[in-house]
Amino acid sequence: MDLPRPVILTAWCVGVVAATLPVVPAAAQMTVVPRVVHMEQIACAELLALPSERQDRLLIYFDGYVAGMRRQTTWDERVEGEMIDRAIGYCKADPSQTVLSAFIKAAPR
Repeated sequence: MDLPRPVILTAWCVGVVAATLPVVPAAAQMTVVPRVVHMEQIACAELLALPSERQDRLLIYFDGYVAGMRRQTTWDERVEGEMIDRAIGYCKADPSQTVLSAFIKAAPR
């Protein structure tokens, strides 16, 4: 069943927002300040400097973002995992590039 593109993108966005919000125990009484990330501006160096949990969340978001750009309607865990690994490799090779450019280079043709 093919869903309309707006439905797919909306679902990805909702999932990403849920995945990127920090989880804070109620007893901690901490104020959570959501982070705003401009997709075309975040550099690989910034991604690589994040704590691993936050890095994972951002990588998941970029994977879905690029899949949406490509109008991809199926998810293959192996293929997506390999793409994320390639994108991280591109980021490590050139931390000054944007994460988006690393993901676009890493995306299967």
